[in-house]
This record gives sequence, structure tokens and C-alpha cells, in this order.
Amino acid sequence: MHSEVLEKPVRVTERRLTERIRQKWATLARGRLPSLREIENLNLGLDRDYCFAVDLRLSDILPYFVFMGDELSRYSTLYPMGDPRREKTLLDTAIGKIDEAALTRQPVNYDAVTRLDNGRRIAFRTILLPVAENGRDVSHVFGAAKGKGI
Repeated sequence: MHSEVLEKPVRVTERRLTERIRQKWATLARGRLPSLREIENLNLGLDRDYCFAVDLRLSDILPYFVFMGDELSRYSTLYPMGDPRREKTLLDTAIGKIDEAALTRQPVNYDAVTRLDNGRRIAFRTILLPVAENGRDVSHVFGAAKGKGI
């Protein structure tokens, strides 16, 4: 007896946002760092809503975002350090290892559970990917982050 389900080829797609984004970056990279223009031209579909890009050349105390997806923009309210309205957000946590991605020139993929200042606990995954306008020197970090309350 044959099962029709088993006879049809099964296409497995990657469920994790961070791995899908890393794979697309790796396809562009091939021994060099891709440019931000190449990243912007990728067809990311709905994943784009969870992506961001930071220009390291324009970043000082706070990161200079040149792109932020719609889903992440909900987490972008920033107040100066010391301001009582300032909360630690998913976006703050996501960019916490941006220097590591820039210095190692390698993808930085991590996940953790964190407690936000408002007491909520979230589990999140983040990927940070170095980008170079000239193919060598890291000028931007492209990333993706997604979390859920636990």
C-alpha cells in the first residue's frame, strides 16, 4: 500500500527568519562582503519587515539606522540615556552585538531570553551581517530580529 503523501516530493523551507536572511547574505557574499545596495535589491518578501541596516560611519553614541522594517519600527522609540521614559526594547537587544559583527567581519547569530524594562520577558533571535560598500571595509551592519513574549 502506497501513501500518496509519501510519494510526492516534499519541499522543506527554512522556518527561522534569521537563517533565511543569513542564507541570502551568504549567496551574495561568496568570499567578499556584499554592499548595502545588493542587500536592498534582495527579494526578502515579508521578512523585510523584521530587518534593519545601520550605517557605522554615521553612528556615534546611538546607531544610525538607514533602514528599519515596519515590524521593528514598533520597537524604535528612543529616549536619551537616563531619561525615565527610556525602556530597553527588542531593538536595543538586537543591536547589542553590532560591534562584534563589524570587527569579526562574520555573521553574528544569537538568541536569548531577556526581560524588558517593563517586566515583559521575550525570547528572540537576531542575525547581524557585515556589509561593505567597497567589498572590504565594513561600513554597515544589516540585521534581522524577531521575538515573542513568553
